[in-house]
Amino acid sequence: MKPLDSTKAIESIERVAILSYFEKLLVAKIHKITLFSIFPITAAANLSDPHSFVMIDDLDKFIGLDRGRSDN
Repeated sequence: MKPLDSTKAIESIERVAILSYFEKLLVAKIHKITLFSIFPITAAANLSDPHSFVMIDDLDKFIGLDRGRSDN
């Protein structure tokens, strides 16, 4: 069996880590929040400038997925 060189090994590890992260995102309960910037003088919402982000509802559960026992 031919050994992997370091670049291919790193690529494989990165691929597994990214797939594991996406699997965690699929299981986690999330919701999207959209915030708007404001106009400086009137303080009215600038509806043409939305900023959206995703919030994970139960972060402890998300972090703990696929993790081994810590008291080994």
